[in-house]
Amino acid sequence: MIMRTHQTPESSESGQGALELALSLPLFALLILASAEIGNLAWASVQVNNAARAGAAYASLSRANAASTTNIQTAAQNEAPNLTITATSTQVCSCISSGSSPTNDPGCGSTNLTNCPSPDVIQVSVEVNTSATVTTLIHYPGLPASYTLHAQATVGVEQ
Repeated sequence: MIMRTHQTPESSESGQGALELALSLPLFALLILASAEIGNLAWASVQVNNAARAGAAYASLSRANAASTTNIQTAAQNEAPNLTITATSTQVCSCISSGSSPTNDPGCGSTNLTNCPSPDVIQVSVEVNTSATVTTLIHYPGLPASYTLHAQATVGVEQ
């Protein structure tokens, strides 16, 4: 018959698990907070990009819409109601000819595009730039307390 003896752990190993947990718990907590912070910034970035696309989509419907910076700002803000979105828009006109490179006119104000020779056409596009400042959930030493996110969308305008 084999007799088994009861073995007791050595005294140096008795609190090892509790010590490892105490040392690793702050790192796990920091990892979870950092993940939440990155998720918050990623969500805000998606919202700023969607706002730029919404403003550009509104501007693309007509030349009158493309010229209405207030309504483009409103369309962008409506797409991201939880953020304060700043949207700016710029019209760019081009005289597109089949044989040469396009002539660009930022702002679409020069007379050379109104005299675009036939069969050339004037192409109008709108560039919408959006930005929003996002405050971090928790201020980490050595990192900024807020970040400014930017996005841009460019579309052609219906003629």
